[in-house]
Amino acid sequence: MKSALVAAILLTISAAAASDYRWSLAPSLPVPVQEIYPTVSQQQIIVAGGLRAGKGNLLEIDDRVWRLSPGAAHWQPAPALPERRHHALLVGTDKGVWSLGGFIESDTGQWTNTSTVMFLDQDSESWQLKEPMPVTLSETVYAHLSDGIHVAGGRSATKQKNGQWLDSKDTNWHGVLNPDTGIWSTAPVLPTPRNSACSVVLDAQWHVIGGRTVEGGNLAIHEVFSTETRKWKTLAPLPKAQGGLTCQAYQGDIYVFGGEYFTDGGGVYHDVWRYSPRKRTWSSVSTMPVPRHGLGSVVLDNKIWLIGGAAKAGARDTKTTVSQFQRAIHR
Repeated sequence: MKSALVAAILLTISAAAASDYRWSLAPSLPVPVQEIYPTVSQQQIIVAGGLRAGKGNLLEIDDRVWRLSPGAAHWQPAPALPERRHHALLVGTDKGVWSLGGFIESDTGQWTNTSTVMFLDQDSESWQLKEPMPVTLSETVYAHLSDGIHVAGGRSATKQKNGQWLDSKDTNWHGVLNPDTGIWSTAPVLPTPRNSACSVVLDAQWHVIGGRTVEGGNLAIHEVFSTETRKWKTLAPLPKAQGGLTCQAYQGDIYVFGGEYFTDGGGVYHDVWRYSPRKRTWSSVSTMPVPRHGLGSVVLDNKIWLIGGAAKAGARDTKTTVSQFQRAIHR
């Protein structure tokens, strides 16, 4: 009797927590795409490039760019990238959008790592090439801080080869782009080299969460960079080791969505994790209606938008889905 009562109480608590959040659908992307890094610029969501599974186990890589305003019924085309590209980082500013690195298709393969830096003024008709990064870099994370655009981690090309998926290594490189001058400087390295992580800025702290390594698989590690001390420290890890995930700072907490694993046939994570910086703890708060990895996310109009991604590990079952996640109860 006692155990049944405890179970009933826990079920009630779980249901109450789930009711704190609402899921809804937003306009679908015009094409299925994953491995994207959406951003917001001038109150519009921007998606650029990406990939999906094609025939003969080859990837179909995209160069198209899409924009969506809150309340609009459809995505609209924007100036395309100069070439097809996936895993390229997008950074939105008041003046336009930066595209950093990513993989392109070349004579050596579809995973040719680049150091390309481009900028799209939203009033212009094409992307402008800028001075490249000091390193080739893909599957990285960024933070737009007071001293510039910080970029850390990801995958960088090996010295021997560049073109295939295994022709890259995890990096702990931490660079800062001055968007006014286009000049890069270096900063304290990321303690754990990794790729496919996610990151957010909350209370002047840059959190880098999860990810994976080229040879070692998924990670649960959670490291944070202080803009005041200019040092990294380690915080409570994710409850599960997850790579290919996305996260956002929202109403004072951090929310983590999706990711994939390759063990036991592979699959996609459906949990929604919340990190409380006040309690320094993680909790499971919801379940994704359409679990995905390789998706992107932004915060706009008091909602977290979850964009694209794939419902199966790898490039299979890539989606056009755009979901909205909103907290219904403000604490």
